[in-house]
Amino acid sequence: MLKRETEKRWNTNKRMEIILKLAISASLSSLGIVLSTVVVFVPNVEFVSVTIFLISILFGVYYGLLAAVSISVVYEFIITAIIGTAGLLVFFKLICYVSLAIIAGMGRKTFLKLSSWELGVFGSFFAIFYDLLTTIGYQVIVIQINITLNYLLIVLVSGAVFTIIHVIGNFVLFSLTRTIVNWIIVAFQARGIKLIMLPSIQNKPTETNKPISEGGNV
Repeated sequence: MLKRETEKRWNTNKRMEIILKLAISASLSSLGIVLSTVVVFVPNVEFVSVTIFLISILFGVYYGLLAAVSISVVYEFIITAIIGTAGLLVFFKLICYVSLAIIAGMGRKTFLKLSSWELGVFGSFFAIFYDLLTTIGYQVIVIQINITLNYLLIVLVSGAVFTIIHVIGNFVLFSLTRTIVNWIIVAFQARGIKLIMLPSIQNKPTETNKPISEGGNV
């Protein structure tokens, strides 16, 4: 009887944990899509990548991949209606976002130990990777030409200003990741909800209700 009650309580807590993870992931995903749509005409400023990164380090690879696919599909429908050819690059963007979700999800404890500027540097490198891959995709799919190294370098140099904007934007947004995680923890503390949605961020059970410090200790 006791074993059955324990299993029932565990199953209830597990369902609650999944619901909380899905709810927070959906909220962050919606916010990322809305903010990215608002700035759609500002060159290379977007909130999709940092949203996927945040969900991945909070909840792991599985939820990060769900966010990467769902955000990409929904956002591409929106910007295709606005811009037109943007949706043709969805495959290349998915490669970038799925890679980001896997890296962030698998190394989330490591990322949460990084300082704000280190997180910003990671975001900047992702911006360069994203711009490089989508540039190749645009040349191949939209313009439909054969890519040579010289031609690719010319295209990248001509678009260097936009890449710099993307790098700076990602540096700022990714550097705020630690602060946003702390906000989420504090928000749940204020409502008396246990942090069952963040099971792997704390090292010790006694630290369950302690926000992540700026010094990098988890």
